[in-house]
Amino acid sequence: MKTLGLSLLLFLFALPALAADDIREERVHFKAGTSGTTLKGNLRGRDTVDYLLGAKAGQHMTVELHTDNPQNYFNILPPGSSDEAIFVGSSSGNRFEGTLPDSGDYRIRVYLMRAAARRDEQARYSLSIHIGGDHRQSSAASTGDFADGLSGGPDFWEVTGVPRGDTLNVRAGPSSHETVLDEVDNGTLLRNLGCRMSGGHRWCRVAPLAGSGASGWVAGSYLRESSHQP
Repeated sequence: MKTLGLSLLLFLFALPALAADDIREERVHFKAGTSGTTLKGNLRGRDTVDYLLGAKAGQHMTVELHTDNPQNYFNILPPGSSDEAIFVGSSSGNRFEGTLPDSGDYRIRVYLMRAAARRDEQARYSLSIHIGGDHRQSSAASTGDFADGLSGGPDFWEVTGVPRGDTLNVRAGPSSHETVLDEVDNGTLLRNLGCRMSGGHRWCRVAPLAGSGASGWVAGSYLRESSHQP
């Protein structure tokens, strides 16, 4: 996971040159009452998609790309930029998490690397985007947050108490209104990335131990501490 603070976000990286005709723009909209969404798409060759998302300075943004082509990445361009990025997926991985430095339209640019584009390769992907509140304010109000494994909390959770025939939803944010990214069964072991109170309920951010499952938020009432040792 790449977590960027304000100082690191201000460091700009050069993007690969792309012809304007190759870039398709799509405006991102969240459903009422939610703070995130998951977009699905396809790329071939030099296809590139810019997802435009309006956000305010100080908000916390998480973006994660799942793809069937390892040459498929995304970059994030700040407001007013068309060719410089504050995050470059090809060097930093397919997950971004950080506090936004400016207000305006951010571009999340999804693309194939040059060599893959020249080979006319294809990619099917899903892009999960979540925007939180002002991270500067929420960091100051630390009450109600729970530690992750590095700060005294359990390293691992085990899913428990889910009704028979049902599964526990892994969501894009700490709310039952957020987009469902994955589903897990009773007995599933998950890595603890930290918990917090939201809407009067405890929500925990988790990651799969192995495989292709998605990282996200689950209801803490269905978790118990696990003695799993990696």
